[in-house]
Amino acid sequence: MKNLLKIGLMLILGVLIIYPAFSTLLVSLRTDRGFSFENYHYLFTTQGSLEAMGNTLLLGVLTVLVCGLIGTFLAFFVHFFDTPWRRTLDRLLLLPLVVPGLVIVVAFVQLYGESGLVTKTLESVFKLEQTPYRFSGLSGILLVHAYTQYIYFYMNVSLAIKQLDRQVIDAALNLGASYREVFTSVILPYIKPALISASVLTFMTGIGSFSAPSIIGGGFKVLTTQILMSKANMFLELAGAQVMVLVLFATVYLSLGRYYEKRVSFESGVREPRMDPVRIKAPSLRVLTALTGGALVVMILLPVAAIFLLSFVAPGTWMVDIYPRAFSLDNYIRIFTRSRSFQPFANSLQMATLAAVFAAFIAVPTAYITTKTRSRTRPFFEFAVMLPFAMPSSAIAINMITGFSHVLLGAWVLLPLAYLVHSLPLGVRSVVLSYERMKKDYTEASRNLGAGNLRTFTGITLPLIAPGIWAGILLVFIRSLGEYTISSFLYTPSNRPLAIAMVNSMFDFEIGLAMAYGTLVLLVTLVGSGLIRNLQDITR
Repeated sequence: MKNLLKIGLMLILGVLIIYPAFSTLLVSLRTDRGFSFENYHYLFTTQGSLEAMGNTLLLGVLTVLVCGLIGTFLAFFVHFFDTPWRRTLDRLLLLPLVVPGLVIVVAFVQLYGESGLVTKTLESVFKLEQTPYRFSGLSGILLVHAYTQYIYFYMNVSLAIKQLDRQVIDAALNLGASYREVFTSVILPYIKPALISASVLTFMTGIGSFSAPSIIGGGFKVLTTQILMSKANMFLELAGAQVMVLVLFATVYLSLGRYYEKRVSFESGVREPRMDPVRIKAPSLRVLTALTGGALVVMILLPVAAIFLLSFVAPGTWMVDIYPRAFSLDNYIRIFTRSRSFQPFANSLQMATLAAVFAAFIAVPTAYITTKTRSRTRPFFEFAVMLPFAMPSSAIAINMITGFSHVLLGAWVLLPLAYLVHSLPLGVRSVVLSYERMKKDYTEASRNLGAGNLRTFTGITLPLIAPGIWAGILLVFIRSLGEYTISSFLYTPSNRPLAIAMVNSMFDFEIGLAMAYGTLVLLVTLVGSGLIRNLQDITR
């Protein structure tokens, strides 16, 4: 039975992940004269392609630097020092984790775009004759990335700070070390693995970004947008080569990051992994930290508040004025009473749910094999579930096209399958963490008492790993609900998702309708998060 399950799982992962990726590689080498590197030669000799590749690398590096500075600063601000409203700030700073990137891009356009609320307010207050800044191109993309991707540094560095040994820091200070020396010789070496791990996630997310470059990128070319153009113009071989270059960038950075992460990792001798916050004694600094905390709250909540407020703008009323003046429920009434407006919302809910449920069914046995067995096939499973992690969303979309173009291209099911592949590493990782925390004594005791494998799994193992399963389902669902990159490559009229409907509404100047879609995404995400937390509490 175990062997049949393992073979079936290998077939599923092979068909969904390995085979499409290999198909893209073959397609990238295909030309009218047979197999050759002609497509790659074109990429590395054409000015436009070289510009897109250079911009992609530049965007990835700058995203790491900007998000690293912001995320690390916020981690120290909230967890190292005794900052007012620490718990509230911590929860708010995690908000971008559950907000789809497309929703944030749309909100930023309405705030900081040429006709945005903040932009027009500044022009009015300071009597400016022209826009004070340009929210497009590289700077605009970096602003969006700073909001959506600092979270990787914030989470990783926060965890490292909580495990710092305060006694070591005090001892260094008592021995005459300056604060700068304490930071460089004690704190920085300890948080360096967290910084490297976060930089890997941020770089791969940065070079794979599509929503911001496609909507506000202007003339700033990157590989993700070029891939869509190649696909739209039926140059699938060129798109395949662009995908492989993008995957190469991600893989090289991932390998370097893992290499240096192992070199700087060390075992800590901390007995109590808890860092008591450093109290700020100077009254002026305490006032400054309070003001900084308040500013952070405003900056984090402003895009979300803009989405919610603008969702009530009456259709056709906000044309000339800086601020909307007419509000109504018409946008929501339209969504829930007109089939054409409601269908994208229903499609996204259905496809995100399917992707999350099937991800859980694959994640549970895969996580077991990679953590609790020494099977010879274990490297295959580890490689298969990590491969999508090293692939940007556009690469996964092209893989699905090249792998299933003769069978499923244009079919309704191809999009939720792509969602599944895209988010599967998150689902597996969540269950892996639960397996790693589970003591084997429980299952051994169950078997010693005569319970079979099936009864041990359903009665002992499943309840213990259930919190990880629920967390994985939530992560896959949230990531799929507002997914724009894969959707733009694979959607059809029969499964047009919410993300595509939002962007189309923006281009049709139906801002209120686009914001209503965004609000529904946020509400579903928040409700889903609360439901999953309750289920986790029940199953613990």
